[in-house]
Amino acid sequence: MFNINKDEKVKILLVVGSSRKGSYNQLIADYLKDRYGDTIDFKQADLKSLPVYSEDIEKEDFPSVTKLREDVNWADGVLLLTPEHNFTMSVLMKNFIDWCSRVEHVLEGKPTMVTGATLGHLGTVMAQSHLRQALLSPGVKAIAVPNTEVYINAIQDRIKDGKLLDDKVESLNTAFINFIDYIKPDNGYCFSCN
Repeated sequence: MFNINKDEKVKILLVVGSSRKGSYNQLIADYLKDRYGDTIDFKQADLKSLPVYSEDIEKEDFPSVTKLREDVNWADGVLLLTPEHNFTMSVLMKNFIDWCSRVEHVLEGKPTMVTGATLGHLGTVMAQSHLRQALLSPGVKAIAVPNTEVYINAIQDRIKDGKLLDDKVESLNTAFINFIDYIKPDNGYCFSCN
């Protein structure tokens, strides 16, 4: 379990499951950092440097895996931003889950929020469903925080000059505030706060 110091900013790890240049999910992560960076301490996980998970190598010493686990342990909450590839989460996101669920179960008991963006109408609904199932699996046991589901569809209509428009992502802001409120030490859900 993790502990939150009441005198510090809430620490959020952003996990972007896309390595594409101009990624819409990276755009969302950047938006959250810009909008809430004064009051929230953000880090972003480096998924591109992780080796492809295999049980044959899970106990080897990979600096990128060690850093990933340290970042997850550092965070009070983890925000996962997934694209949808063939009706499911991306390979990068699945690889992240696998490394966090073997040897060290760093996501266990960790509050999580899942979102994602797409050009189409469903807003990564299938990818998010699969990701939430994985987060609840016996090796992961993350906490899927309620009232934080956001499916951002038609993302191209919510952007101007390479940035998300505030008035086009109200549901994202509402869900993110719910996520932070859940994590804060003075709420009724936090059982491990100082």
